[in-house]
Amino acid sequence: MTLTPKIAPVLTAVALALATPLVAQDSAPDEITAESITDTQIEAFANAVMAVQAVSQEYMPRIQQEQDQEQRQEIITEAEAAALSAIDEVENMSADEYRAIGSIAQNDEDLNKRIIAQLEEMQAEAEGEAEGE
Repeated sequence: MTLTPKIAPVLTAVALALATPLVAQDSAPDEITAESITDTQIEAFANAVMAVQAVSQEYMPRIQQEQDQEQRQEIITEAEAAALSAIDEVENMSADEYRAIGSIAQNDEDLNKRIIAQLEEMQAEAEGEAEGE
């Protein structure tokens, strides 16, 4: 699977949608702006997107199949906790930074392009490793 510029923002949006309600919506950390985001933060954000995407792939079928609204909400809460945990396990990334960078990327084309490039690079590396096995 190759990430294209059209698909990567969708992945980011899905990952953000799952992770956004994780913690009370405080304002983004003041020190984070599109211009201040480093390559290290871009890489960490991309790693967090991939981690949250993995959580999403695990939980979405369960959420979609659950008919009972109360049970569905419990699964969503569990998924949110798992996504938060996945973000916290990413080096150089916190949930607040994740949300801030994602929010900025939605409105900053250059930052979005940097994130897409990082995600594509990671996908290419993963495919290369899979072929080498």
